[in-house]
Amino acid sequence: MKITPNVIPMIIDPLGKAWNQPDYKGIIIDDDNATMSEDDLNKLAEYSHSKPSGVYAGKMWKRKLRDGRWILCWYGYHENPDLCSNNERWVVLSK
Repeated sequence: MKITPNVIPMIIDPLGKAWNQPDYKGIIIDDDNATMSEDDLNKLAEYSHSKPSGVYAGKMWKRKLRDGRWILCWYGYHENPDLCSNNERWVVLSK
């Protein structure tokens, strides 16, 4: 698998069939931010004080900081195929 830090991979793990999230293609990732619609933000599960169970590439969720800002989190590919990378970016809502 190609490791690209600014790309959310498509979920291919069978466990992902039960996980609801927005289409990764609608989220623009750069080195600092994840730009998405408010509708897509609302489709993400919130895990502000923990992490979701089940680790597989492409799984996304949101985390809210005490100051009210949102962070997009996702698991990506890792150079070791038995592991996933942990990624996060500040959420910027598109207009």
